[in-house]
Amino acid sequence: MTDFVDVTQAEALEREVAALLRRLIGCDTSNPPGGETQAAAILEDYLTAAGLHCERVAKDEARANLLVRLPGTGTGPSLAFLGHLDVVPARREDWSVEPFAAIERDGAIWGRGAVDMKCQVAATAVALATLAREGFQPNGDLMLLLLADEEVGDAGVGSPYFVEACPDLCPDYVVGEGAGERFTTPSGPVYLLDCGVKATASATLTVHGRAGDASLPDGGVDALTEMARLLGRLDAHRSPIRIPAEIEPVLDALGGAGETPEQRLAVARTAHPGLDRILGALVGTVMRATVLEAPGPTNAVADRATATIECIVLPSTTLEDLESELRAALGPGRYELDIVAPRGGRVSEPDTPLREAIEEFLGEHDPDARLLPALGYGFSDCDIMREAYGSVAYGFIPFRHADPMTNLETKHGPDERVATADLLFQTRAAIAIARTIGGLDGPDGRRPE
Repeated sequence: MTDFVDVTQAEALEREVAALLRRLIGCDTSNPPGGETQAAAILEDYLTAAGLHCERVAKDEARANLLVRLPGTGTGPSLAFLGHLDVVPARREDWSVEPFAAIERDGAIWGRGAVDMKCQVAATAVALATLAREGFQPNGDLMLLLLADEEVGDAGVGSPYFVEACPDLCPDYVVGEGAGERFTTPSGPVYLLDCGVKATASATLTVHGRAGDASLPDGGVDALTEMARLLGRLDAHRSPIRIPAEIEPVLDALGGAGETPEQRLAVARTAHPGLDRILGALVGTVMRATVLEAPGPTNAVADRATATIECIVLPSTTLEDLESELRAALGPGRYELDIVAPRGGRVSEPDTPLREAIEEFLGEHDPDARLLPALGYGFSDCDIMREAYGSVAYGFIPFRHADPMTNLETKHGPDERVATADLLFQTRAAIAIARTIGGLDGPDGRRPE
């Protein structure tokens, strides 16, 4: 009878979280323009019905953030699950399904935001709703922080506004966007835990030419041709390997008997194609041109072209370091560089009760796997929580069943999808982590005697 009840409860939980995710994907919150309030309203209605307190925190009424609380007794540390409601745009012609129809097939829900990151939003919402319905009383507040404008971040309506509007919130622990794929390696299965992120910078590359008649073979000096040459050099550039201390645990676990960090890195990269891609991003600067503009008439040689270059750098990288590497990559030429200095790159202590709570869940539900502290390869709002609140913030969305390459290749791309089995796994993880942290005593997170 116990097994039957457990199966029935699991099926009900999976149906609940899948239904909520389909509703969230059905909200086209592509950024730009965002329109996150429609998703916030769905969550507000669902969570209020479960007895949770919801508060909109909005600078722009069409782009609201949502703060959700399950109040604690005030005797233990607080925990927030952090998510964002916006998604990157999707072009229908690139997809095999409608990107906002939330089609369920092959055991997965397909749609923009399924992985990044409406799956975790749905899972953590159902987790807190489940705890609230059960009457769970945590020692510290349990929260959802569901934010706008994470994908672009320049509208001033998301995390920067939220922390300004709620300066005293200060969750002790935060679980947000980041790692969580399960990698099968020769040393056994592993999950990464993002304890920090690389820093983010950008550069504007401007190339000047001389306008001329596009009908003449030798008319003018084409800025677009020079831009293409420079971007080709940038694409061919490989950043010098620099191994940050934050990924040493990964090299220790997967690097074999290599005598040097570089040797251990090389071995660790062979452990899984996804790890090869991720570790390659964590040992140097990633510089990619993302926007190219050349305004002017179609019948004239372009006299000016600009490119926006996104630069994801190691936490210790300075503006001078970045400029030096960028100029070395581009080489000589007639161009100007305007660089925005790196920001972010904060790291949380890896040895905390929050990490222990995650490891306890994995120990019960995936006992052969290990959790390895690492860095995140891209920006997340966790960095804002570390800066504004001093929170211990980890990026972790567990994907127990998915092929890691599916996530890496469809996130921000076509045919993004999440297995319904992973939705259930994520929901169970959030419930377990919330129970564990919610049961801790005192500001230092001691276990009750």
